[in-house]
Amino acid sequence: MGSIPIRMLNEVQYCERLFHLMHVQGLFEESSDTVEGSAQHLRAEKRLRRGQMAPEELWGSMPKSLRLGDEQLQIHGVLDSVNYESGKWAPVEAKHSSAPDGTQAFNFDNFTICGLAWPNDQIQLCAQGLLMRSNGYPCDYGYLFYRGNKKKVKIEFTPELIKATELCIAKARKLNAHPEIVPKPLTDSKKCFRCSLNYICLPDETNYLLGVSNNIRKIIPSRVDGGVLYVSEPGTRLGKSGDELIIQFKDGRKQGVPIKDLIHITLIGNVQCSTQLLQTLMFANVTISYLTSHGRLIGVSTPPLTKNIYTRRQQFIKFNHPEFSLQLAKKIVYAKIRNQRTLLRRNAGSKVSYALDSLTRLSEKSSEAETIDKLRGLEGMAAKIYFENFSTMFKSHLTHIDVMKGRNRRPPKDPVNVLLSLGYTLMVRDFQAACGSVGFDAMLGFYHRPEAGRPALVLDMMEPFRPLIVDSIVLRALNTGELTLDNFYMGSDSCQLKKGGRNNYFALYERRMHDKITDPTFGYKISYRRMIELHLRMLARFIEGEIKEYIPLMTR
Repeated sequence: MGSIPIRMLNEVQYCERLFHLMHVQGLFEESSDTVEGSAQHLRAEKRLRRGQMAPEELWGSMPKSLRLGDEQLQIHGVLDSVNYESGKWAPVEAKHSSAPDGTQAFNFDNFTICGLAWPNDQIQLCAQGLLMRSNGYPCDYGYLFYRGNKKKVKIEFTPELIKATELCIAKARKLNAHPEIVPKPLTDSKKCFRCSLNYICLPDETNYLLGVSNNIRKIIPSRVDGGVLYVSEPGTRLGKSGDELIIQFKDGRKQGVPIKDLIHITLIGNVQCSTQLLQTLMFANVTISYLTSHGRLIGVSTPPLTKNIYTRRQQFIKFNHPEFSLQLAKKIVYAKIRNQRTLLRRNAGSKVSYALDSLTRLSEKSSEAETIDKLRGLEGMAAKIYFENFSTMFKSHLTHIDVMKGRNRRPPKDPVNVLLSLGYTLMVRDFQAACGSVGFDAMLGFYHRPEAGRPALVLDMMEPFRPLIVDSIVLRALNTGELTLDNFYMGSDSCQLKKGGRNNYFALYERRMHDKITDPTFGYKISYRRMIELHLRMLARFIEGEIKEYIPLMTR
């Protein structure tokens, strides 16, 4: 079953679902609180006060952090600091937050705990005391130091607190022993606002879809913190100096970018990246994609898929059921066709009334398709109608001959298809990174046929997003003149985007991913990049059986 880290007991008392996400599923994302807390721990280690000693000062040659475990308690942990007072030991734990006012005691289950410190912090500290006792060190109390209001609190390890701690240990062991049982999210809890995993847990969204509560608060951040770095200049080398990524250009120029500000790096063509930097990026969960100089995706570097094996197990089970896959695929194709129709209606209107009627009929037929093959046929018919009318959405100064000759690829033969293909490549990159973050295997889908090297699930989930993100970018870029025909090399049987035009297109793509859109199910606005992750997490909830339905994104 495995030993429980004592720091996770804090999560068990705070929220059992948080414990399951962090310890059982192995999901963890830094927040401003966790980053600041870690930084404060490092600063504190350098200036321990008199009377407060690091473990190596007490035992001589011991390592800086004291690691203890106990087989009977089935817990283990690291004690950063301890006090030695009158022949007894006292663990000392520092917290980023502020201490409560202490006017009222806390109730946890049937136990009463003193009000000088938060219950979850007291339980974590008491677990440290129990570990010290079990390893032969007398320990009756400990200290909590709250940096928020600079308050040091002495916590006696009373029988009530010890029993409450033992109860948390028992709960943690039970949750760990049954990983397939995910605790329900808290309902309308204020705890969710400061939780570092709120956008993974999605408490209000899950409760809404379960019919538990209609109160959807704006808990998750609207946008993803951090940006995407594109490096395309030939001969450029990327390295690392401290906490910065260093870009060294061929002419000797250097530029630094804080690694904490990055969520992804795209390397295009002849760009080198040091092993030291690659390792640092992996630890920081920053993915790296590799594109050819012509914009073809070669691969994506991600940390090992060690997170959330339970989601992938359900993915392989459910997607191998034809009926389950068909029902899910019908929703995806319906949403894609409706979004294509919406884009045509907004930009071409009455000029394409016949096409709009045809797309409406095909979307309705897709909901009734009896097989995957029939569904693929309907999707193909819709795509043919959509792209035949795509040029009607351009302004009058752009003729059909100038910018588009139907849908073509490998290689694209006109500016529109160049931009569509490059945009879809960037979407594959973003969806593949999001799949890894959620815990999916990107190669196994429910709609696209499995082929060697093809990320079927990525292509499945991209379908409703294609018109909303990439097709919209292409229309805006050419209609507004942000990209012109001068930005392209026009050949007899192929077309390429020039370097300057490519850089402009990358900026347009990132701007679009940063744009906010209202989620029609939950009613709040979030960015497209956040929306991609939201929908993949909702799909995970669906295949795990936590919610009854997955609803793809459709705009009006």
